[in-house]
Amino acid sequence: MSEEVDPDRVRGGQMTDAEIDAFLQEQGAGVLSLADGGRAYAVPISFGYERGRAVFAYWQFRPDSQKVAYSEATERACLAVYDIESQRDWQSVLAFGPLRELTTGEWGDVGELLDENAWSPDLTGVGRRQLSIVGYEMEIEDVTGLQRRPEAAGE
Repeated sequence: MSEEVDPDRVRGGQMTDAEIDAFLQEQGAGVLSLADGGRAYAVPISFGYERGRAVFAYWQFRPDSQKVAYSEATERACLAVYDIESQRDWQSVLAFGPLRELTTGEWGDVGELLDENAWSPDLTGVGRRQLSIVGYEMEIEDVTGLQRRPEAAGE
């Protein structure tokens, strides 16, 4: 039998909304989980963040991108972001919400968010492949965060 776990007892407990916002603004990479019916697809991804939304730039190396196909099929995505220093010093946030493809006109604002905290890969070794970029936004409807910090655990 499994018992319900009290999040306040999980090695430091729940993060406040302010802690979650600060954490997501500091981080620039996570894992975006998508689904198409009973099939799941998880993508390591860089993101830009401002309260209430995360933005993504999908780097596409071919026109039949699985990221785009799964993004279009997903009703509610999950962005997992975590930072682990040690067993006694970690943070983890899960953000949930719908995705939508960004229009060309929205890229100006999104570019600023990506520049502020997103991590971008060095693609100079890719060569002459055709590369395209598609932008997506996740409206964050629900978010939760857990942490254990040395100062929170009294260490």
